[in-house]
Amino acid sequence: MIKKIALIFVVVFVSLLLIAGIGLWYIVKQQEKLKQGELILEKSVVTIPFDYSTSGHIIINVNVEGSKEAYPFILDSGASNFIFKNHSNEFDLENNGSSIGLGATGNFFMAKVKKVDKIQIGEVEFKGLNFKEIDFGFNCSDHIYGLIGNGTMRHLNWQIDFEQKEITVSKNLEDLKFTKKVIEIPLRINKTSSHPYAYLKFSGRKKSKKFIVDLGNSGTMSVKEKDVLKDSLQIKRRKVYGKMSEGLGGESKKKDDESIILLDTVLFNNTTYKVHKLQAKSSSNGMNLLGLGFFKKYKTTISWSDKKMILEPYDSIQNFIQKSRGFGMKYKKEEGKLIIKSIVEKSAASKLELPLNAEVLTLNGKEILSENDFCAYRNLRHTPDTLKIKFKHNNNVKEIAILKEEVFK
Repeated sequence: MIKKIALIFVVVFVSLLLIAGIGLWYIVKQQEKLKQGELILEKSVVTIPFDYSTSGHIIINVNVEGSKEAYPFILDSGASNFIFKNHSNEFDLENNGSSIGLGATGNFFMAKVKKVDKIQIGEVEFKGLNFKEIDFGFNCSDHIYGLIGNGTMRHLNWQIDFEQKEITVSKNLEDLKFTKKVIEIPLRINKTSSHPYAYLKFSGRKKSKKFIVDLGNSGTMSVKEKDVLKDSLQIKRRKVYGKMSEGLGGESKKKDDESIILLDTVLFNNTTYKVHKLQAKSSSNGMNLLGLGFFKKYKTTISWSDKKMILEPYDSIQNFIQKSRGFGMKYKKEEGKLIIKSIVEKSAASKLELPLNAEVLTLNGKEILSENDFCAYRNLRHTPDTLKIKFKHNNNVKEIAILKEEVFK
């Protein structure tokens, strides 16, 4: 009897190992599809103009499947190629299996893979690509068609001039122009996913941590709570009440424990370069990411082939201290209202007792009756530092004026 039970146990165990092995093989094979593609570039260098979305992401225009019209896509070195579900049916794309993904908030999700025969970005053409298909429900993003991710970006060197709002791409790094003041950061490239990584540490005595170079993250830095608690010499913290972050594949279902932190020093591994007073987002469920808020301080070049990142500072000293009113908003389509989704501890909004989940009625005197109204406000290029916000909470209506100020004063 005991031998029979042991045999059953062995059979079940081996079966589970076999299933797990097949599953892992399938995931790797599907991930390989997202790296496929042929680059067609006749010139040594090509310049591509870009703009910003209301969320602060880099937007480039892309022709899909030979379309005459160019469509807005987010440029994202920290993700695979994506096409958003509300637009993919416009191109009649062929299914090519499915793939698993990991969102910026630590959530896993499944996505269909779609074949894309051809895309064109300015004078650059790619053939034989694959894109993940996913829902993308962020406010004011209905016009965005997808992400141009590292599966496409890996074929070129990308030099991003944030001041001029233009990107120069080349096959060879030597064809790009650089100033005398360059900071070279070594990168490592994930063989399976093509994610570029830099290694950073918060203390000269501690072990370095791996950070994804993520142009798709509009913040400065995101860091795992456990990493910063172990290694930072000095840290200031402001807890975030509510939900500040969203990511691909939906929000994380785990407990919210986000904070904004101020790092005293961040050192780039295998270099002499370090930055001081870097504001970042911290959570236990997130990933270590270096985002646009950091890179906008430099003309930034990312090279997959040479495995390096080259930073050219715009200013002699980089100031990463940010001003904020200390709250976030989200338009809930199902409820038809704009709500306060997050409040930062000890911020301007917190001091004025702006309540979490309150309904926003007006912003600087303009009624918010639809998502379009909210998007119109977000699209304003210049807004005063003081925001007048009228809100309703527990059937009481109140109006306050909130001034931008440094989170860590």
